Amino acid sequence: MRVALRVEVRTLRGLHEGVPNLMRLFSQFQVRASFFFPLGRDLSGLNPIDTWHDRASLGLKALAYGTLMLGPALGQEALRLMDLARDNGHDVGLFGLSPWSWSRRMARADEAWVARQCRLLWDAYQAGDGGAGPTALATPDWQANPALLQQLGGDRFHYSAFTRGSYPYFPVLQGMRSTVPEIPTTLPTVDEMLRQPGVTIDNVHEYLYAESRHLRPAGHVFAVSAEREGLGRLGLMEKLLVMWKGQDGALRALYDVLKDIDPASLPHHQVGWGRVEGGSAYMAMQSVQVPA
Repeated sequence: MRVALRVEVRTLRGLHEGVPNLMRLFSQFQVRASFFFPLGRDLSGLNPIDTWHDRASLGLKALAYGTLMLGPALGQEALRLMDLARDNGHDVGLFGLSPWSWSRRMARADEAWVARQCRLLWDAYQAGDGGAGPTALATPDWQANPALLQQLGGDRFHYSAFTRGSYPYFPVLQGMRSTVPEIPTTLPTVDEMLRQPGVTIDNVHEYLYAESRHLRPAGHVFAVSAEREGLGRLGLMEKLLVMWKGQDGALRALYDVLKDIDPASLPHHQVGWGRVEGGSAYMAMQSVQVPA
């Protein structure tokens, strides 16, 4: 059993507290993961329902980010934590500028918006110390756009992570072909599991463990939220690590998945749109295989 950890960061609180909490936990279990950081602003206030629901972890002040007050800049702290994550042996990637904007606009945006966002994202990264370079680009809520595939080339990224699916592949979307392998998320999130009958916060780890026992050609990928599993659900994350590591399992980063496969052997698949069980919105999904 092999499970790769995809840690996504969306907010200032996630950066300040969730990421350090997860790094400490992963260090305790000697686990390597992939951390995806945003470099724009925290616009939590533009999503008032979810932010109100998560106010205990995000803080009431987050309700005003992007509305009553300027959303706090995430870039400087994110770049510092990227270096720290690398120093601790983790894989690091980018999660867009504002996760709120990318989640809501990416799928329907025109080419100019996508190109500008990616240019600003890369400029924000290069404005820091540069580090060793991000290995990948992921998107909030698994959103995709044909123009985004164009932005993956140029040796900036080794892989992408913006779909749900079953195994690595090269994405094809509206005629645009990516030259970068896609490593999709295969397992449901904790939130998705909690929307299913009979699943509670007390037994969700058992259901997720059962899901992870379904064989996949390149193992599984599990999405971890710095704002949820890194804060109020840190104990749940520890239970999952114990179960996955204790049953002859291997926990790893997404980049380790890529190192185990020959990219030249990967198939090409269309990217479609759908909803997973327990999901609250449409997301990009690995669809039918097409000729290379």
